[in-house]
Amino acid sequence: MIQKLFSTPIYHNNIGDESLRKSLYRAIASRKNHKFKHPNSPQGEFKNLFESRFDFLQEVAEPAIRQLSIQIDTHLNAFLAVVTGSEPHDIDMKSLGCESWFHVTTHGGYFQPHHHPNASWSVVYCVDNGFSGQDSDFEESGHLVFIDPRQASMFLDEHGRQLHRDISFDGAKYFLANGDVVIFPSYLHHYVSPYYGDSERITVAANFWGRHRNA
Repeated sequence: MIQKLFSTPIYHNNIGDESLRKSLYRAIASRKNHKFKHPNSPQGEFKNLFESRFDFLQEVAEPAIRQLSIQIDTHLNAFLAVVTGSEPHDIDMKSLGCESWFHVTTHGGYFQPHHHPNASWSVVYCVDNGFSGQDSDFEESGHLVFIDPRQASMFLDEHGRQLHRDISFDGAKYFLANGDVVIFPSYLHHYVSPYYGDSERITVAANFWGRHRNA
């Protein structure tokens, strides 16, 4: 019997709300300034990349941001129910801690490999991937790339190179469509490859974790 151990769950779906996406685009464009810029990013400052403060989803007075927060909670709740074998109504989403921010990437911008050690689950929502459908030379740059968490140095003979996707040692590369949401364990190292579009690539990210409660 063959068992597939050490699996890493990654959720990929599309929210499918074009009105919300366009409203978020405008909300983020109005916040791309010094007031909302993170003063000391944990990853450092990168050229052609704007990172906001880590309280974006807390701006509930902005309807589009509040709606995105609800949508992310809904998708995360469904995801957690599946991976824990629970019912969605049994998961207390209000008990989760959260930090959230947005990135605006312009031509040549990227993000180096990193993970989020003080969180349990991480979320990325694509507001705009920066491609209008008319770009061709660098279409589908700016990938969200996940690195194999086993960090394996397996000798790749002809058999090792033909392992099935779910047991191979290759990284996983996602080109996010507008409106896509991805949820993954926060321990998973990931990065964004250099982006070469002419427009701005805009994403929202969030980390979640369970708060310890007093007995």
